[in-house]
Amino acid sequence: MRTIFVKRFFGSSLHSVLSGVRTLALVALLAWGTERQASAYTDPGSGALIWQMLMAGFVGALFYVRRITSWFRRKRGVKD
Repeated sequence: MRTIFVKRFFGSSLHSVLSGVRTLALVALLAWGTERQASAYTDPGSGALIWQMLMAGFVGALFYVRRITSWFRRKRGVKD
């Protein structure tokens, strides 16, 4: 029944997309699931850089949340 619903409303293209997603997920699982020797080096200052990026993203998100909430408040105030 679910297959009939999917084919009726989305066509066969959704089936091919889902098949491609499954294949990509399997390839990613195989690539990341195998154990390999890591030849990586992290600088001692990397933690500070990551912390700075996270905080900048958080403050930037707060800026846009503030703008959106003020826009909604202005819209609500105009209707009253």
